[in-house]
Amino acid sequence: MKSRVLVGLSGGIDSTVAALLLKEAGFDVYGAIVEIWSENSSGGRSGEEREKPWFERACCHLPMVKFLCEEYLHIPYVQIDQKQNFQEKIVDVFREGYHNGVTPNPCTDCNAEIKIKTLIDWAEQQKISYVATGHYARNHYSIQNRLWGIAQALDRKKDQSYFLSRVPEHVLRKVLFPLGHWTKDKVREFARSKKIPVEEMVENMEACFLSAKNVTSFLKREEEVHSSGNWKVTDMKGEKIGEIPTGIGLTKGQRKGIGVANAERMYVKKVDVRNKVVIMGSKKDILDRHFRIRDPLGPLFQKKIKGNLYVKFRSVMEAVPCIEKGNLRFELLNENDGVTPGQIAAFYDDEQMVLGSGILEPGEEMS
Repeated sequence: MKSRVLVGLSGGIDSTVAALLLKEAGFDVYGAIVEIWSENSSGGRSGEEREKPWFERACCHLPMVKFLCEEYLHIPYVQIDQKQNFQEKIVDVFREGYHNGVTPNPCTDCNAEIKIKTLIDWAEQQKISYVATGHYARNHYSIQNRLWGIAQALDRKKDQSYFLSRVPEHVLRKVLFPLGHWTKDKVREFARSKKIPVEEMVENMEACFLSAKNVTSFLKREEEVHSSGNWKVTDMKGEKIGEIPTGIGLTKGQRKGIGVANAERMYVKKVDVRNKVVIMGSKKDILDRHFRIRDPLGPLFQKKIKGNLYVKFRSVMEAVPCIEKGNLRFELLNENDGVTPGQIAAFYDDEQMVLGSGILEPGEEMS
């Protein structure tokens, strides 16, 4: 009897190829799209996005999933409605984070709280053994630490292990990642060989409910509440260098789009929501050597781990060496500009395996 697997489909190339690979490997494949967005959802993509043809949209390609399952994959599929949960657990939390002066990471939360959890729950109800996605990550067993988990993908430029670092270890044991040893170019080549309409598929690299260019407009509701009177922009000494309509939506390390001109190149050091002040500093001012986290998750915080420890504060950065100092505090071997409150610190071992994660807290050097 074939093992059954539920594949999370987005209508994109990666999840489609993941489903094809599992079919060719002999699995009995079922498809699922987790619906998290609707035309009436508040705050997100602009009307221009909603006016695009369905195959050009950046989120929830339901018609494309239907088309692919029926015409190319030849597998049954199901739609699972999680729009309300997504609004409450991801979108509302995103707004709240910026209101509190931190920079949330909605993609890691969505994978852990919505997408993968939903797939696992539905698969268990249907007595389906495994779940799979098109994420670029490797299923991995660490001989050194005797742990099952995930590791960085072969294609480091596409690696998504960081975005999966908030998924609990016991859940990851049930998730397959067929693209972990593939490059993006190889995925596209394989899809074309199977006559998949690659050119009609748009790859989304941003949070699905906003683009990197309209965080401030997305948070307009908060701006209206907190923008009575301009925000003050100061340097590290407290000297005023300008005013802006709002600081909501700005993040530590940001240089462009602040709205003030200065002779020196300056970056956001801190967003003080309570006092409506944005503190700016030089590149050196935003470097940190120490950091602390909250909400620790993973074996790093449950058992003694052998070998060296590395950390990533962004998905695209190289993991950098760090040392655990106790009480959820860590020290970097070299200063780094990525320590941003609200973001995720994902920890790795020598084998590029994810050992755990936590949410960055404001620390002594950041307060």
